[in-house]
Amino acid sequence: LIMGAFCFSLISDQANATYISAIQKVSSDLLSQKSNTLIAMRISVAALGLFLISIALLTIIGNIENRRSQRTVILQSPHGDILVSLSAIEDFSRVVKNEVKGVKDISSRVTANKKGLTVSAKVALYSDRSVADVTQEVQESIIKYIQYTLGIDAPVKPTITVSKVVYKTADDGDTK
Repeated sequence: LIMGAFCFSLISDQANATYISAIQKVSSDLLSQKSNTLIAMRISVAALGLFLISIALLTIIGNIENRRSQRTVILQSPHGDILVSLSAIEDFSRVVKNEVKGVKDISSRVTANKKGLTVSAKVALYSDRSVADVTQEVQESIIKYIQYTLGIDAPVKPTITVSKVVYKTADDGDTK
């Protein structure tokens, strides 16, 4: 915030000259004399620098931890924590495609946040079955897979987006 305000104030030519002369005076005074006020000034400048550096580092670490926690689910076991990658959970698409009759293609996305898991899937369906029936079966299959795989009883409410309904040809074969 301090550095941002400083940088924003540099847009004025008068401010540039004032800042440059003040910085030159302070830096030359800091380097040349050893009085008590200058030592206190050096300590203040060093403390401000360390403060700004620590804020920047804590922000970076916080962002990395937040990103890591959003791509994994933490399960508790008697022997310690188990981290399950969300991409591993997203593999339900292969299982669902093989289990549910009428699904041509499925792509999935699982995200974790403080509220729990958010599961969304885009499906392409064959036209030989009711869209409502197939999507309900897809949702039930996803719920069963995630709860069984993770061993959790927490409610999972997958969002299904039907991206395409395709006419089933003889070449498509049996979809189960």
